[in-house]
Amino acid sequence: TGTVEIAKESEKGIVEIETLKKVNQQLIDTITETLKIQEEGRMKRKTAEQELVKLESDIKQKLLESR
Repeated sequence: TGTVEIAKESEKGIVEIETLKKVNQQLIDTITETLKIQEEGRMKRKTAEQELVKLESDIKQKLLESR
């Protein structure tokens, strides 16, 4: 049984490396998804800003016409 325990312990490092690889990939996937979400948010804010500028322009134009 001592030999079996030694064999198990010597293989433990391999299992830990596989676990680290899996966790590392999950972290990379999370970072990638977060960056994607941030980029989508930037694009939506830019679109909203452009729409607000147009709305402001429309209001100013209407006020000038009513004078």
